Amino acid sequence: MATLTREKSLYCTRCLQRLIHQPSTRAFTTSNARRKHGALPTFIPTSSPELDKLLSTFRTNIFLPSHLLSLQKSLIYKSKNHALLTNPEEPATVKIGNEVHQLHPLNHLTDEPNTRKSLAEILDMMEGRDWVNIIPFLEGVKQSGRKVKGWQMEKVVRRMAKAGRQGVVMEMLRRVEGTGVKLGEIGVCREVFWGGVLKCVQSGWSEEGAKEAERLMEGWWGMLSEERHVDKTVKKSSGDPKLSPEIVGLVMWIRAVRSVLFMEKKDEEEKVKRAAEMVMAVWKHADLRIEEENWNDANYKLMMWAPVWYGMKMAQQVLGENTPLGRDLERIITTDLEPTLSKAREVVSQYAGDGAKRRGLNMYDELSKIPS
Repeated sequence: MATLTREKSLYCTRCLQRLIHQPSTRAFTTSNARRKHGALPTFIPTSSPELDKLLSTFRTNIFLPSHLLSLQKSLIYKSKNHALLTNPEEPATVKIGNEVHQLHPLNHLTDEPNTRKSLAEILDMMEGRDWVNIIPFLEGVKQSGRKVKGWQMEKVVRRMAKAGRQGVVMEMLRRVEGTGVKLGEIGVCREVFWGGVLKCVQSGWSEEGAKEAERLMEGWWGMLSEERHVDKTVKKSSGDPKLSPEIVGLVMWIRAVRSVLFMEKKDEEEKVKRAAEMVMAVWKHADLRIEEENWNDANYKLMMWAPVWYGMKMAQQVLGENTPLGRDLERIITTDLEPTLSKAREVVSQYAGDGAKRRGLNMYDELSKIPS
């Protein structure tokens, strides 16, 4: 068996042709010393044959080539070399990690699926345990040098939360170096923390659901202090989630919800108090503007600020309405949040068309059902 290692990646075409025409399978091994990305991401079988096929196509046509060196890429992409790969009696293979992969001719234009279109299709097809595959998919996309834009990451998190897969979101964030999903990106962070609110709703406001939501949200809050999640492209005053009242407010919300509904309004370790103090410290950054006739913006503001409003009312019960902190919260509730929420509800109700996704208005109505 003729073996072409990655260390010998400077073979000329003539030498390559002579080597590759040796009898038996041609094995192009991938050494640990020069391996670019490690082993290929792997997927578990899904509930959909179409989804399995699409993920497999990405693995063989996108992820595998990104692990090859230039010599190996010239075999699969250059038409003059394709004859070397199409002899069924002498398949050309490459070993990456513990896997042996057969090399096939590829065309950039016809064999590589579009990332944006494919990601949308993947999200539509995923059900149940299928969602764990989103992590290796994003890792493979990142390894191959393809870009997933911020709004696409937000959509991924949003769809996962809607499917009740917040635990997979947590794992995706733990593996940030591979997935590229950073909590420091404010849009992503908002969707992540809103998924914690949704966890309570999905559980029917059960004690177990609230406990799980708090575990997740406290974990995400801790991650925001990790250097690997910092988005260094934004100014702290405008895009740092730790300075965003809606994010800090959701931390206060979950702590207050558990305290009032399940802990007889006890503030263990003064967690509610500390969160409320953090909210007051960053409130100057709150963006409460509602654009007339822009129901999408109003719906989004309603989605984010309704839980903060509800959390402040709950925190007052824990801290006492007549305490200095309780009075500060009351001032924000009456002068800032309630007028904003009222205006947002009006805009969404008036301008959102039939069939529009009104998740902000739906969340407001859901929160209003819970005694505060």
